[in-house]
Amino acid sequence: MTTHTPEELGCLAGGPARAAEVALARLVQAGLVRISREGVVSAVHVPGRGPSTPLESYILQNTRYGRSLHDVLGGTASSTEAAGLRGHLADRRLLRRRRSLRPRLHPWLFILAFGLVAVGFLDWVWPEVVRPVTSFVDGFAPGLPDWSCYAAGVLLFVWGTVLATRDPGRLRTRSGHVALKRAERRVSPQDPLGAVAVCGLRGRVGGLAVAGMFGLSAAVAGMLPHRDPSSSGSCGSGCSSNSCGSGGDGGGCGGGCGGGGD
Repeated sequence: MTTHTPEELGCLAGGPARAAEVALARLVQAGLVRISREGVVSAVHVPGRGPSTPLESYILQNTRYGRSLHDVLGGTASSTEAAGLRGHLADRRLLRRRRSLRPRLHPWLFILAFGLVAVGFLDWVWPEVVRPVTSFVDGFAPGLPDWSCYAAGVLLFVWGTVLATRDPGRLRTRSGHVALKRAERRVSPQDPLGAVAVCGLRGRVGGLAVAGMFGLSAAVAGMLPHRDPSSSGSCGSGCSSNSCGSGGDGGGCGGGCGGGGD
């Protein structure tokens, strides 16, 4: 079974911003950075220890003299290192390089389906109203039965429903969606980094605050940047977070990924 790093899962769940939270949490866990009660992030030199990912390297390089938590996470999320992580996930076909056009298609399928059913009904009760439409259709496909409008409407409605269910517009591919759902089922307090990836530092797992798993106070957690709920995937049943929502890009992988998408 293919495994995914916490940063990769974080990007799938909430975009580069979530991946930045994962990288910061790992550094806190390793004792390589400290976060003061005022929300200032400072790098700590520990002999024999160092960053394990490009995002962690970026954070350490930019916190040598202390920076605010908000600036650290925002800068990391918009860094070239974060873009590289997105590109890596796109190469593995876990993310799309751009949003799918399908979400723009299925609303029109619903409208067209309703229109076809309406034309069929009016052709039955008031044929004079839709005669220009039926005459136009007969010019291309003469001899269609009266029920063809209803059948076409139903088929378009089913097609639109399938597209809406399978691809609500996030940047996640189907494989990325499956990987994230698997991680959501496994999330637990025994895996703090996995909890950050799926729920974010503002989230809760099993009634426990994720930030508290890394020794961060509620005051520091309150300084974390708020996320657009439409930008990331929904949390699993064991997790709740105001940074997790139902819809977009990804963010979807949120932010830029999760959201992005299923």
